Parts: sequence; structure tokens; C-alpha cells
Amino acid sequence: MELPVNRRGFLRRAAVLGATAALPVHTAATAQHPHPTTGQAADVDLRWFGVNGWEIAFDDKRVLIDPWLTRFPTIGPDGAFLESTPLTVDHAVVDQHIHGVDLILITHGHFDHIADVPYILSRFPDARVVGTETHIHLLTAMGVAERQVIWVRGGELLQFDGFTVEVVPSLHSLDENHRYLFPGTMTTRPQPPRTIADLIEGGTLAYQVTIGDRLRVFNTGAANLIERACTGLRPDVAILSYTRAPGTSRYLERALELLDRPRIVVPSHHDDLETPLAQGPTINAQLMNEFTEAVRAVDPNSTVLTPRHLEVIPL
Repeated sequence: MELPVNRRGFLRRAAVLGATAALPVHTAATAQHPHPTTGQAADVDLRWFGVNGWEIAFDDKRVLIDPWLTRFPTIGPDGAFLESTPLTVDHAVVDQHIHGVDLILITHGHFDHIADVPYILSRFPDARVVGTETHIHLLTAMGVAERQVIWVRGGELLQFDGFTVEVVPSLHSLDENHRYLFPGTMTTRPQPPRTIADLIEGGTLAYQVTIGDRLRVFNTGAANLIERACTGLRPDVAILSYTRAPGTSRYLERALELLDRPRIVVPSHHDDLETPLAQGPTINAQLMNEFTEAVRAVDPNSTVLTPRHLEVIPL
């Protein structure tokens, strides 16, 4: 299966080869960015768990997007992607870094986006999770309670206490042969997933989290989008997954233009997938530099933040 080898194999090799390249100088952990209208800080914190895992913390709320912290090898010694890799959850690392959650947003069903979610929800039984029909079938097969799930299709505007979530229909990235990784959908609950290949994409979503009149944060979980669905969102902060997507035309440039050139742009999913958080996963410097150059070409006035694993980005 050529797509997984290209996607995972490239990231693994490029992370090693590009680790010594110069990263942009924007330091996320100490930056504060005032609201464009009020001129005041929004009192919102971002924290990156790696891949597309994010925490948005404000007031007494925590919203998580694709929280995957376990991290394990999926590439064999010959560089081949091992679809039969068993699913595991590192309870200790999740306990160490997830201190609370009110809501989890799932962009798609792949293992590096969803595999830790059932354990997180078991620790916080009052929390809920948003996903497509397929995502919900996968999660409930892994033990998530029915009362914790919110089924969506894309297009919903969900009201919560102090914030809203706009569910944006989206797409997963494509390889050079215009194929998806682990495609498919489910209409019934499967047997409990055992391997990474059991966690299929199941449709892809993006999200915009709006915190009162303070801040709008947009996130894509894969390097693709649906143009009409993004029109008019105008986020203050755009967190955009940036991986190799050779089958998708001008993803990043189109995203920035459609989102009306957000004032703050943050890359995501540009690290290696295997190195444990305690060992400091490698950020792919080549992808980071490409991302920064592309953003500056669209709008030199946008601020590109360089996220570091587990560091807080105050907004």
C-alpha cells in the first residue's frame, strides 16, 4: 500500500534529515497577541501534544482536538508502514499531561488522532466527544459511553457554556495517486479495533471554536479542505495541519486566502509520530520552513508561531 509508506516514511526520514535545519525564530511560549478590536489579550492558552493534538484552555474550560499522546513505532526496519501495528495506550503519559477536559473534537478516525480518546474519556466521565457517525462507532466499540458522544455531519453550530463550536465539513489529504489512507465509513459498531488499520478515516472534519467575542480558533486535522465550507469563517488563529500532500493542489495557500489571511497562523502535524514526548519528538524543520515561507508569501503581516511540544502558547 503505497500511500502509508509515503506519508509515514517521508515524515520519519525527513524529521531526521531536517532536524538540524534552522527553525523560524517566532517563539510560541512567551508570545501574547491582543484581540484586533479590543487590543487586550484573549486569555486563551494553546498547548500542542504533537501530531494534531491540541488543548484550548480558557476560563475554567478545556477543549481538546485529536489528543494523541501515546506515540509508538509504525515503521519497520525496511521503511515499510506496518498496518498490523497493535493499538496501545500509554496511560502514564496521558495521566501526566491531560489534567481535565470538557469537550474533545475529532477531525478523523486515524489512530494518531483518536486512539487515546477512549481512555481520556474514561478518566473524565463528564466530558463529551464530537465526531462523525464512523468516529462514534469506533469510539463506542472502544468503550466510550453513549451519553458522552455527539454525532455530527458537518455544518452544525454547537452552543456550549461560554463558547461555540462550528463543525466544518472537510477532507483528508491525498497521496500522489490521489488516494486516502485507510478510507471507509461505518454504519454500525464494529468489533473493538485491535490494529492501527482498524481505525479508518471515516470522514474528515475541521472545527472553529469561538470563545465569546474574544477569539476564533480554526483547526484542520489533515492537509486538505472544502473551499465553500471555509468561506466566511475569518478566524483570528488558524491551526493548519501541514504534511506532505502531493495529490492536493495549493492546500496551504488556498486555506489562508479562504480564511481571510488570519493574523496568527500555527502549523500542526509536522513532527515525527514515533518519538515519545519525554524524549522530545523531532519537528520537521523542512516542513516548518516551507510552511513559514508559504504564509509570508500570502500575507507578510501574519504571525507564524512555532509550537513546541507541551509548551503553552498564550493568546
